[in-house]
Amino acid sequence: MILIITCVFAFTHLGIIVYLTSAFAKSQKPAEVQTAPSISVIIAARDEEQNLKKLIHELLNQSYSDFEIVIALDRCTDESEALLRSFQSKKITPIVIDQVPEDWNPKKHALNQAIEQANGDWLVMTDADCIPQSNNWLNEIANQTGAATDIIIGTSPYLSGNSFLSKYIRFESFVTAFLYTSKAILYKPYMAVGRNLAIRESFFNQVGGYESIKSVKGGDDDLFIQKNVTPSNSKVLLGEESLVLTYPKQTWQSYINQKLRHLSVGHRYSSKDQAFLTLFHTSQLLFLTILPFNSLRNLIVLLLFYLFIKLVSYRFAAIKMGFGINYMLLPLVDMLYAVLTPFIALRSKLVKDITWKN
Repeated sequence: MILIITCVFAFTHLGIIVYLTSAFAKSQKPAEVQTAPSISVIIAARDEEQNLKKLIHELLNQSYSDFEIVIALDRCTDESEALLRSFQSKKITPIVIDQVPEDWNPKKHALNQAIEQANGDWLVMTDADCIPQSNNWLNEIANQTGAATDIIIGTSPYLSGNSFLSKYIRFESFVTAFLYTSKAILYKPYMAVGRNLAIRESFFNQVGGYESIKSVKGGDDDLFIQKNVTPSNSKVLLGEESLVLTYPKQTWQSYINQKLRHLSVGHRYSSKDQAFLTLFHTSQLLFLTILPFNSLRNLIVLLLFYLFIKLVSYRFAAIKMGFGINYMLLPLVDMLYAVLTPFIALRSKLVKDITWKN
């Protein structure tokens, strides 16, 4: 009986993995781009002088020509404004924000202020602590801006480091991207990350922008997707040149706090998306929990089968996505992920006052 129960959870979880992996074998219908669009890169920053110095340099080196950079400086106390003006570039528009209305979340307000000043046909969101991996990043986005497309979903892996924490964060961000990109390719989009997300400007205004979620802590990316994406109006960016890199947290506590913020809006997802994510994580956790109660022979066979399917599937997806993951650490980081993610998700539901950078 233990063996049967273990197999049920194993095949449920691995079945989801294989199904999602099949998405990367599909060819997305090419976007029919008539004319190259103008692009507004939208950034909200608060005391990010050092990060902005790196990011602006990379953005100004983009091979795409028709773009501007609109940066909302949210109550900054550092020299961010002076830094932006020192570039002396007509592409850069700094917006200084001194106060935030009580009914607005600070980041959404900053993004909204930047968007109101944007002139581009497309709004490309990223964060101050990010770096495009390629100077063709905006080209990759522009190539997906067909007439039927309103939202372009990109990915944003973490920079690799020597610590185990950085390797784990890189793996966890890969699994997150694997889940939402594969679902989007299979015409079931449910989230995105604001570090690499493009929205048609006219569509953003047509659906009311952030108005319906302006007071919610977080969710400027995934909640916007939840409310406005359809099976036919989105595209997914895949490949190394479409990636936007970001820096991993340096301590486990800061990482857990970051994940608490990200997962705190999960209860606002549709019931179908919540059920999908619950099944994915629960089946994995229960499989690994029950596995040790099997005979040694069955334990070894099941574990090797589980790891083999994971390795083949994740490697295929990672190549298509342009991600690099440490396959030697897969058994360890995968099992830690199985335990830590549900724990943080449960904690996010219990913690009432999750602190954001306000």
